[in-house]
Amino acid sequence: MARTTSTPAERFAAKTTPGPIPAGPNTPDTPCALWPETALDRDGYGRFWVDGRYVSAHRWAFEQARGPVPDGLDLDHLCSVRRCVADDHLDPVDHRTNVLRSTGPSAVNARRTRCVNGHDLTDPAVVHVSYPPSHPHGMRKCRVCARDRARRTREPQLAPVALISTRTTPERTAA
Repeated sequence: MARTTSTPAERFAAKTTPGPIPAGPNTPDTPCALWPETALDRDGYGRFWVDGRYVSAHRWAFEQARGPVPDGLDLDHLCSVRRCVADDHLDPVDHRTNVLRSTGPSAVNARRTRCVNGHDLTDPAVVHVSYPPSHPHGMRKCRVCARDRARRTREPQLAPVALISTRTTPERTAA
C-alpha cells in the first residue's frame, strides 16, 4: 500500500473543523477552527506532528499565517477556546497579560474590587501590597482584615484580666 504524500498545510487543514463564533466584546467575528479532541495534550491544546516532532497546533497555525511568535511572548486565545487554531483568534502578548486575561485564580483575584468583608481594594489606604519571592508583582492584602486577623491571633496569647475588687467608700458630705 503506497503512502500518499501531502504537505503539512494540507494535513493541518484536513484536521480542523469549524466551530462557533465566539461571543464577547474583544473577540473576533470569525468562527473558531477547532482541533480534534483526539489530538489534544493534557492541558487541552492541540498537538500537530510535523518535521518528526509534535508542536502546538495553535502556534504552528499562527507561525504559518503571520510568522514567528516574538521572543518572550505567549499566544493568547482571544476566543478562550484552547482547541481553537484560527490564527486571527491568537494574539501575541507577554505572559502576565495572558494570565490576567484568563479565568484562573490569579486573574479573578486581580479583578476583585472588594475583599471578602466588603472593604474597597481600589483605595491605596486600605490595600497593602507585599512582594514575597513567590509573587514578584506583589500580593494585595486588605489592611483592615489583616489587622483584625492579627488581633484575633494575639488575643489568646494575652494574659487574662482579673477583676480586683476594691472597697469603695462613699464621699463625705458637708453637714
